[in-house]
Amino acid sequence: MNLFNKQNIEIADQMVLNTIVSVDELSDHDMIYIYHHLKVGDLVDLRAEGTNVKGDLRYRVSYKNFNLGYITLTDPIKSIYKNATAITSEIVHMEKKKFLPVHAIDLSLQATKMKMVS
Repeated sequence: MNLFNKQNIEIADQMVLNTIVSVDELSDHDMIYIYHHLKVGDLVDLRAEGTNVKGDLRYRVSYKNFNLGYITLTDPIKSIYKNATAITSEIVHMEKKKFLPVHAIDLSLQATKMKMVS
């Protein structure tokens, strides 16, 4: 705290954290049925599915009720989302080869923290 005061640095009232995460298990679910409908900028729904053996948060990634795969949130990101059961995220990157289903999807998770002032 003393270091911040000496350099005239203040903590922001609002902080936006943007995190990029990759979707796992793409080939194990409904990707083959809807890959031609997906594009960068589309919104997907994330639903809490519990934790893995390490205690990291696990979310199911869905697009229009089709299960695309799963993401896992580790420290320090999992502390932001620990009470979130549903999140909306945006597709920011996709990798595919011509005439084949998508084999990599990256999502953008945005969290906004507000500083509480009394």
